[in-house]
Amino acid sequence: MMAGQMNKAMKVKTIKTLSGMLAMLAFTACSSNTDEAVNAPQFWHVTLTASMDAGTRALSEGEGNAIISSFAENDEVVVVDADGTTIVGTLKAQTAGTSTTLTGDLNASSLDVDEIVTLRYRSEKADYDGQVGTLAGIAEHQDYAEGTLTVKTTSPLEFTSNSVTLNAKQSITKFSFTDGSNPVNAETFGIAAVGLVQSIATNGDQTVGAVTGTLTTPSSDVYIALRNNTGEKQTYSFTVKDNTGNWYTGTKKANLANGKNYTATVTLTQLPALTSSSSVGDIGVVGGLPAIVISDTKAVALMNTGALCPEAYGEYLTFANRASGLSNGWYVPERAELEALAVISNTWGSQNGVNGRRFNITEGKTLFLPAAGLYDNDPTPATRLSDVSTHGYYWSSSSSSDVLALRLCFYKPDNLDSNIDVIGEAKVNVLTVRPFHALPSPPVTE
Repeated sequence: MMAGQMNKAMKVKTIKTLSGMLAMLAFTACSSNTDEAVNAPQFWHVTLTASMDAGTRALSEGEGNAIISSFAENDEVVVVDADGTTIVGTLKAQTAGTSTTLTGDLNASSLDVDEIVTLRYRSEKADYDGQVGTLAGIAEHQDYAEGTLTVKTTSPLEFTSNSVTLNAKQSITKFSFTDGSNPVNAETFGIAAVGLVQSIATNGDQTVGAVTGTLTTPSSDVYIALRNNTGEKQTYSFTVKDNTGNWYTGTKKANLANGKNYTATVTLTQLPALTSSSSVGDIGVVGGLPAIVISDTKAVALMNTGALCPEAYGEYLTFANRASGLSNGWYVPERAELEALAVISNTWGSQNGVNGRRFNITEGKTLFLPAAGLYDNDPTPATRLSDVSTHGYYWSSSSSSDVLALRLCFYKPDNLDSNIDVIGEAKVNVLTVRPFHALPSPPVTE
């Protein structure tokens, strides 16, 4: 074979070899892309007509007990899949009004034909705790509604209907507070009941607990949004402080169904003043806070520092800041005072659906400490709330070293053998406080 022919043959062979290699590379690349495409996002632009069911968004009061419902422009509606955990996208309201157009991009990669998806409207804050007692406040912070659609096709993403109605998933009640004769102008309030929801996450996860609020302008008529998961008649316990510093308690038995509006009158009982002549087990007010007498000389607050009712967790504080917010004779108890409290007959249980420890002060009179957990400072900073509903940690004022201080701790019985004790805790961790107060002498009368 001539040299030119040999070079030509080698060139042809080389070209064929390279072609084969390129083909294999192309096949490999295509296979890889196909595998990745199975789970790749598949976004589709969706437009729906939506309306709010009556009672959903409490912007203003209508005739009688009606609450006028409405979207605000740019309200967000989160869409989640059938199991409620995967968020497939967010739609936005294009206009304000009782009905609107929702538009946005949804990811259909995790959806199946005939799957029922949930459209969830929740206010940006979406906490039932921290209310302000007005309809406008509910609209901004506590509104919550849901609707459902069924997937028709996933490519493109279409639903069996192009319209959806969002239904309220809470009740809105105008509570009128009275002492039986006169209106009570509430400045703060706390409400507790079994099954009461405190907050709702975007994926629908719910935290159960007490609901509290502070009014900008004190009023005897207070609008409160509540979500109760029990679906049954419950006894709602109220703790109210009026605009002159008086404290009241009361209860109301009702079935506040989600999606409904109500009016209710709550008759409250004012708590008396406590003095050195008060008996063990007496409940009243000392130093501006509700308390229970536990000895001939001392009372313990019915609520944690920063809380507005006995079931609320209140503020979480480092040891250095343990006395924050305490005044008028209230103080963080010493080690010996917490040890004396720990030996009082006590049991683990729940009060209005909140887990904690109940101390039996006298027959029929108890002191409740909720299992509020703590913020662990590992990793720094302390941003991880741990042990809620299973452990209670309460600071003493007693330091045991440069880095440790003593605290009362108790546990759910099946967690540890020792259910209650006073032991050391890292000072940088963030715990709750239950303040003590000395009983004052009775006022001198002439």
